[in-house]
Amino acid sequence: MVILQGAIRAHGCESSTESVNRFKYARIPSLDYLACMWLTIFAACSSSAPTKPPHIARRNVLLVVVDTLRSDAIAGAQTPELDHLKKSADSVDTAWSSSTWTVPSMISMFTGMPVRQHGWSREPGNVNAFPSIPPAPLLAEVLKKKGYGTTALYANDFLAPSLGFSRGFDSYDKIVDRQAPKRVAEAVAEWGPDQPEFLYVHLLGPHSPLLPSEAARSRHGVDSAWFEAHRLGFLIGAAKRNREPGVRDAYRDGYYAVVEDTDARIGEILDALGEHRQDTLIVLTSDHGELLGEHEVFGHGWWVYEPLAHVPLIVEGGVPLPETLSGASVPAIITESLHLEHRWPTAYDAPLLVTQRKDKLAISVNGREKAIWDGSDAELFDLESDPGELSGSPVSEALVQARAAFEARTPAGRYSEDQVQLHQDTTEALQSLGYLGGPE
Repeated sequence: MVILQGAIRAHGCESSTESVNRFKYARIPSLDYLACMWLTIFAACSSSAPTKPPHIARRNVLLVVVDTLRSDAIAGAQTPELDHLKKSADSVDTAWSSSTWTVPSMISMFTGMPVRQHGWSREPGNVNAFPSIPPAPLLAEVLKKKGYGTTALYANDFLAPSLGFSRGFDSYDKIVDRQAPKRVAEAVAEWGPDQPEFLYVHLLGPHSPLLPSEAARSRHGVDSAWFEAHRLGFLIGAAKRNREPGVRDAYRDGYYAVVEDTDARIGEILDALGEHRQDTLIVLTSDHGELLGEHEVFGHGWWVYEPLAHVPLIVEGGVPLPETLSGASVPAIITESLHLEHRWPTAYDAPLLVTQRKDKLAISVNGREKAIWDGSDAELFDLESDPGELSGSPVSEALVQARAAFEARTPAGRYSEDQVQLHQDTTEALQSLGYLGGPE
């Protein structure tokens, strides 16, 4: 697909996304079919068909990342605000987070580098020191150099400034979710005519501990006793506990209840844009999803299953997008939509799906056939006939070649050996989330 996009651009097509999507296939085509596709695309590029009007860039940009929001949660919960946003925006059918926990995923979202390239693949574990993020240009640094004011409001303590996530931001403040709408309104009130603005809001959302409002809990019939007796507020790793009657339903309902609270908060954040709403590029996505009892697991542990990898990606006021994208495309989506020149490692319309969790790597070229490598072991899953990823088969040669091509064009990076000691307040906050020796 990426090769085809390059060919399309080289032959003068106005929209590589439109041409590639026209030939989106359910299974890997044969070489003969690819040859026919090349000829058809070249013919389409040279035709006299009318071109679409150029995309008009908006002035400001709002990036909202909802932690731990799996894509199908929008359908499983009542989310009128997200539903309304999707009607006025472009929504990617299948978007994958670059990794299935926050730090490596957000490094990819800020640098455009897949996990393989930036090399930051540590696990949280019971340690309180981590390598700093790579010195590659971050989205905020790029926008700041382009003249943007840069503001961040984050609720996940793994994004603390000590690891380097604050680079490029004029203001980088820790919040809790309930403060977000008010803080966004305060930030927007300072926006003036002299410079465009970039506002990044990272909500903790349905990350454990699950703490739904009483109203949302009541809608889903979740008894508070579940959160105490079974510690549903934390990551549940013990398979024995997961098999107890009612645990899966209670955790799922508690998760959806928090999603509904978060949806209402997103509506308040968008309202806080006020008159700037029509002139602000809005990108909403997640750093990873969540397992709600699938494979007898709750939380987001050491896997790359679809409930962890498949996240929403909604863009209002941006360039047209393909049907499949990885989270590493986000910075390119933003700069391309703003008509800013910057070459990111992952293009805004590169449709290859890649997610990685340490030695586990998943790749798909179409959002249906998914190959998972766990070290030297490999399995192929057909997500249409086997959405639960329960019955694997040998990986096709086409996907083996897709992985080889990806690795050939993506240099392997390695994180720094220098360790950053987390501040005591950050360590305590992460323990409350079930990390660093907390109540997992």
